Amino acid sequence: MAKTFMVGDWVEVKSAAEILATLDERGTLEAMPFMPEMLPFLGKRFQISKRATKTCDTIDKEGFRRVSKTVMLEGARCNGMGHGGCQAGCMIFWKEQWLKPVPDHRRPSTLITINSQGNGRGNAPKDAAYEQLEKKVRTAARVDDKSGTNGEPVYMCLITEMKKASRPMAWWDLRHYISDVTSGNRQAKEIVKGVLLNLFSWAQDKRGGSCYPPMEGGPLKKTPNDDLKLQPGDLVKVKSYEEIMNTLDANCRTRGLRFDVGMFRYCGGEFRVAVRAQRLIDQRTGKMLYMADQSPCILLDGATCHGDFMKFCPRSEYVFWREAWLQRVP
Repeated sequence: MAKTFMVGDWVEVKSAAEILATLDERGTLEAMPFMPEMLPFLGKRFQISKRATKTCDTIDKEGFRRVSKTVMLEGARCNGMGHGGCQAGCMIFWKEQWLKPVPDHRRPSTLITINSQGNGRGNAPKDAAYEQLEKKVRTAARVDDKSGTNGEPVYMCLITEMKKASRPMAWWDLRHYISDVTSGNRQAKEIVKGVLLNLFSWAQDKRGGSCYPPMEGGPLKKTPNDDLKLQPGDLVKVKSYEEIMNTLDANCRTRGLRFDVGMFRYCGGEFRVAVRAQRLIDQRTGKMLYMADQSPCILLDGATCHGDFMKFCPRSEYVFWREAWLQRVP
């Protein structure tokens, strides 16, 4: 019987031959694609950071979805190099069939990670199986560059395929909270606090009161386009909520980007710029979205979606920031 991995377990990514044997003709396992960006991880050891038992629906916004036999590895993010240089830096979903447990005596003394740019340490052997796997997943990653797309490439990745690789989760089904605790994703007190806050906000919304944290639209019809020319490594401070609110329109957006409830926790904090993102894959269409040099999305080291107000979704995606919400730290 296959082992069910828990948070904190050490695992090793299987070899190219072993992973190749699990994939269908589309390079997927249970509709979950093995991507080119995952090749540098072959043979490396990691700790499980989260069990991915569920995910929010970022494509059609239709609630939450169940995911089975899937985990996330500490520090393992997509670098986008197999998908046109997408800069979203998503956490990678790993099917348990692609991993194997590491005995205690073989655990590395230091954590092996791959940073947000995906620079792997070490190389998997480039044997025939590796070449076959690489060809399969690189071919699958670029679905279509001609038919009905005006010559634009269309990409397939973990995020564009997430609805196919998951199933709907009923709003009244609370078993996922139990899984969050038993897997090690969350502590019981976090779940209780989060559920109570969500119930409070739901009740307040029904009676026309203020939710927590309060989300109020800003006063502007035309929002600012501050250009700090931020680059990776720059130190910045997130402005206070009051300062950010003065950059928002009535829908809590600046230049089309929404300041969301999960971003409150970072107000007033200092962070290093991780990525100046100007290329992001549209999760619905698979096409690349390009942002003007003056209107990038800024990704900050350590500023990720915590999931507190999203039923503790484990994806830990980078939060996107406008430069108008940030200020340089001398």
